[in-house]
Amino acid sequence: MEENVGRGRHGKPSNANASARRELAANRPAKRGRSKQQGPIPARGTHDAEAGGSRTRTRSRLGQAQNAAEDDDFDADQFLNQDAEYGEPEEPQPDEPQIEEPQQPPRRRPQQRPRQPRRDAANEGYGGGPSDMSLLTQYGNHRAVPIWDAEPDDHEVLKRTLRCQASGKKVMDIVKPPRSERWFWDPIEASGLEPLTRVNFSVLDYGVIWAFVERWHPETSTFHLPLGELGITLDDVQCLLHLPIQGKFLNHTKMSRGEGADMVSSYLGVEREDIDKAFAETNGVHLKHTTLQTLYTTNQTSAERAIAENKPAHVVRLYRERSVRAFMLHLVCCTIFSNKSSYYADVVYLQYFQDLSCVHEWNWGAAALVHLQHYLDRGSAVSTTQMAGYMSFLQGWIIAHFPRLSVWVEAPRYTANMPLNSKVVPGQGHKDAAGYRSSLDNIQTYDCVFSPYDAHRQVRPLINACWFSGWLRCGKLKAKHLPERVLRQFQHVQGIPRNPSMSATPGMNLCEIDRVFTEELELRMIDEEMRGRPVTSPWDTEPGYMSWFYRVSHPVMRPVEAPESPPRPPNLEVLIEAAEARNDPNLMQVCRSVKVEVERAVRDGEAVEGTPIHGTLQRILNLLNPILAYRRIKRGKGTRYHTRG
Repeated sequence: MEENVGRGRHGKPSNANASARRELAANRPAKRGRSKQQGPIPARGTHDAEAGGSRTRTRSRLGQAQNAAEDDDFDADQFLNQDAEYGEPEEPQPDEPQIEEPQQPPRRRPQQRPRQPRRDAANEGYGGGPSDMSLLTQYGNHRAVPIWDAEPDDHEVLKRTLRCQASGKKVMDIVKPPRSERWFWDPIEASGLEPLTRVNFSVLDYGVIWAFVERWHPETSTFHLPLGELGITLDDVQCLLHLPIQGKFLNHTKMSRGEGADMVSSYLGVEREDIDKAFAETNGVHLKHTTLQTLYTTNQTSAERAIAENKPAHVVRLYRERSVRAFMLHLVCCTIFSNKSSYYADVVYLQYFQDLSCVHEWNWGAAALVHLQHYLDRGSAVSTTQMAGYMSFLQGWIIAHFPRLSVWVEAPRYTANMPLNSKVVPGQGHKDAAGYRSSLDNIQTYDCVFSPYDAHRQVRPLINACWFSGWLRCGKLKAKHLPERVLRQFQHVQGIPRNPSMSATPGMNLCEIDRVFTEELELRMIDEEMRGRPVTSPWDTEPGYMSWFYRVSHPVMRPVEAPESPPRPPNLEVLIEAAEARNDPNLMQVCRSVKVEVERAVRDGEAVEGTPIHGTLQRILNLLNPILAYRRIKRGKGTRYHTRG
């Protein structure tokens, strides 16, 4: 019953004597249960100038959690899992009836995981490597650490899946004019972006993609495998996608909503009111993919209507150019600039299509590589759950270098002058990264095709830009391009490479990156001396390379359990006596004897270098060396052992 404090107006209590009501309210008994607010009110979120982000409390809570994690004495898990403590209600006043509430069963406190002791990597190293932290300096934040440490039944870690965002199928599904419509295809082909219309996959094997993301290391911009390092180079871009890898780096910066609206209005012919509505729907300077598809088709229809009505040629040309720009923006944002949203395009890229005759001047191949490596860097972190970038390009690279690893078939309409990415049609696979992880841990040299483009050199020759060593960039993003770490992909013997900071200088600003690539390309190339000698076998390495690599890297994702000893045969003594009677040779001793004899023949010049017999002897040595270098360390039944090449 409400206390009669103050006058009422129209049946409502007035503000008179409000202090008395507040005093009564303060003396009322507290209600049971959780209060509406625990702790201070969250601060309002920061505003993203480029995306036009909303000032939501969700973002501010994330910001508070991040700041709290920086405090060494703050246990976030304990804070999130503990039950809130509330004061007991006061005794009810005599003149008020007490309402009995049903007793709630006590809440069970969530079980917390025991804290793992902090690892002293400088002194102890990591299980499975690296033992030398001079190369992978940020390895402690890599997702390979929990995968190695996980127990065999820890499915939360070992079966964890990565959500991959891909929009390439939208390019395949959009209806394009026939090739006879030259008003459309001439500017598309002149731009250098036409191959992007036929190198996309409608089905992706996310399991194999996830397995390779686990092996990517941002310090070297390469995948680390038991075979050594492999990377995605500008040569891969030009052969798989046929994109230009020379020209100016894309140099865009953040764009305000006003600048984006002016650009969309001028070059796509959209009303300002509709632009503001589109930006509000995407919460930034973005246009939905469906909006771009609508602009692409409606401008085509307007051009056809203008032709039917005998309107001036410049009107028809205006509609057609708008249609081409909408298509190009949709094309690049669904492929090389694919982002985690998977449904909108960034308007900032529209500036490169203002003059359709100058689109080819930009380095679209470097942009594709930088954007993909940016998401690989993020995806390799232990806290990441999503992966974006040009997924069809990454899938094509995996198939080109590891054709036996995943499921695919040859495309029926492929011709030799097409990009190699359009040669294959991948299957869905089993979507389980654990199976691919095991396959890569046990990979053999013949499972990898280090240089898969030999038959494609008449279409895409190996140009100087492929040997460039240093920074690439796209807008404010930059990525390392280090061909000296993957020389076997260029058919040269792989040696111990120099430190990445010697090629990609830390802290180099964007203007300097542009100047180095345009003016000092020949000075930054890997010269003949650094390339070393050509390979005899595709997997050839210099002596000591594999030992060094296993010290500074983590080539195997999961520890190998030593198999149990086989049961003792009941007639073991009989078998031993029979073997001694036959005088069976020691196979390892035979291999050592063959190696000594072959090395003597090569050293004494019995086989002249360059002759077939000399090559045969070298191959014999290459086959014997891994066998003789193989070591097995067994620490007892059921323990782990490591193999070193």
